[in-house]
Amino acid sequence: MRKLILVEGLPGTGKTTISRKISEYISTIGEAHLYQEGDGHPADLAWCACIPLEQVDAIMKKYPVYKVQMEEYMYIEDGYAVVPYTQFPIEDKSFFQLMESYEVYDNRVEFETFTDLHIKKWDRFGKQALKDEGVNVFECAFLQNHINELLLFHCMSEEHIKNYLLNLITTVNKLEPILIYLNQPNVYETIEKASELRVNEDGKKVWMEGVVTYIQESPFGLAHSLSGFEGMVTYFEYRKKIELSIISKLPIDVYIIDNQNYDWVKTWKEIQRVVDLHIEKSI
Repeated sequence: MRKLILVEGLPGTGKTTISRKISEYISTIGEAHLYQEGDGHPADLAWCACIPLEQVDAIMKKYPVYKVQMEEYMYIEDGYAVVPYTQFPIEDKSFFQLMESYEVYDNRVEFETFTDLHIKKWDRFGKQALKDEGVNVFECAFLQNHINELLLFHCMSEEHIKNYLLNLITTVNKLEPILIYLNQPNVYETIEKASELRVNEDGKKVWMEGVVTYIQESPFGLAHSLSGFEGMVTYFEYRKKIELSIISKLPIDVYIIDNQNYDWVKTWKEIQRVVDLHIEKSI
């Protein structure tokens, strides 16, 4: 049963739009479950606090107004309470900042903890999804999120990252996943376009500024003297190289969709053919 589609690619390649279109298309013939960047996720741990169990009671006593929500949303794993804290409303800024300080991502937990928690959560998702109806569509939860963390903050080698991701994909093998990689040949042009589009109401390039800071202040960015827009592009060029190398070794069906001319109609037709080839018989 084809029950998982992974949509990957660099920023600006169309992951959000394409993953939504895939989900909408599948919904015309069956059931689809779309999980995009920033959503509460059944497998990924972005926006989750990872709190040592011995500290949970003290936090609940200090913030009793959030005790019920924490108990409702959290689960226990390896001596930690994992809390997807963005999934319930938080008005107290200090509580939000506290949860953020326990984040699983951004080098706030050890490498072994990060990988173990993800392996176990992906494994649980794979077993549950096998029982459930419908096709799951993940945007950037497999390559982007993990490579950013392991490269930028843990400075892992390409070989280490590859081995981890090969291990991670085995947890969902029974879902017969498909990976669709959206590729723009010119990384500089792609990132520049994304920067021009992702602005606030005043026209300020807030996305670019945030990503530049994120990269240049990471251990990897500091070690390689990456700074400014040029440093951001250099990082994404390197990340793309690693991604293409890793997906060539994955034991699943991978489709690299080139969209050099930003022809979204043509691109969607190619992806629709992939979906028709693999999904219709599974629903």
